[in-house]
Parts: sequence; C-alpha cells; structure tokens
Amino acid sequence: MFIDEKYAAPIREWVLNKENREQFLHDPEMKGVKNVCGLPHSQIEDRLRLKAKFPYLEMFKVWQQILAYYELPRTQELDGEFGALISYSEAGHAVQPHKDPNPPRKTHTRFNVLISKSEKGGEAIIDGEVIPTELNEVWVCAAGKYKHSSVMTEGETPRILLSYGTYLKDTELTKVLNKNL
Repeated sequence: MFIDEKYAAPIREWVLNKENREQFLHDPEMKGVKNVCGLPHSQIEDRLRLKAKFPYLEMFKVWQQILAYYELPRTQELDGEFGALISYSEAGHAVQPHKDPNPPRKTHTRFNVLISKSEKGGEAIIDGEVIPTELNEVWVCAAGKYKHSSVMTEGETPRILLSYGTYLKDTELTKVLNKNL
C-alpha cells in the first residue's frame, strides 16, 4: 500500500523546514542517540503548530487511507505512547533494537511510511529481517510482538517517517499482517 503523494508532500515540506524542526521536533532523551528528532502525538491540535501551518489535515488523511486499506474502523484510536509520530533523522542514525509495551490482550502495532528516504539505509528491521520499502509505501510493525530497529541512515537526504500506533486484538493483527502478504 502506498499513501497518496498529495498528502505526503505537505508533511514532508513542513518537516524539512528547519525552523519547524527546531521549534516543534524534539531530541529523544536517550544517551548515544544523535541526528534524530521527533514529534510524538502530532494528531493533538496545538495553537503554535496551527500558526506554523502544521499539516493536520494531511496527517489525518494518511491515517484514514491506512485504516481503509487495512479494513479497520475509521474511529480506530491511536496509542497513548506516541500516537501519530513524525521522526526525522540524518546520516549516522539507526533505531536501536527494542520491543514496545502492550496493553492487556492487545498488541502495540505501528503503521509506518517513509515520506523521505535516505540514499542508503533507513529500512526497518523487524524480527531480524530487513524490510525493503519504497517512498510512501506503508509497512506494518507488530511493535509489541517483535524486536524492531532500523538500518543506519546514510547520505544527504534525511529519513522522514510517519508512524501511527494503535492497539490491536490478535484477530485484527492477523488480518492486518495477512493483508501485507
């Protein structure tokens, strides 16, 4: 599944604006992590981001495209951990292997899409397998079930990731993962 470029482009341009990154995206609070910043819970309306013309509508439209494709309810709630996360990383960054926490009887699941792809690297690694993806292509990570990370980003072009998290029951997760086969 690919998201529509007409939604990806305004988000990408907003994130590529250095002033927006400096004002709204934050460095992770982890030792040894460099060349990366992010905006968790980007779905929450903020008057300063509104003033900076944050692309709320486009972020919502991407989420709705994903929900429709995977046949999930249009009202599917985002997770409380990161919600709709935007991540920006430059050369030299790799996501460290980790597994996300799950609520009872559900799996933390993230729907991810690279709206800017580095020249080399940046691919997801899920359960030890590198997931090749193209620009604007969605991939699913059962983040509460499998260890996941990424290949180190290389090149001048930054990696910009949209990641929408939610909690799915086993039957929902199986249906979603089968849709990717």
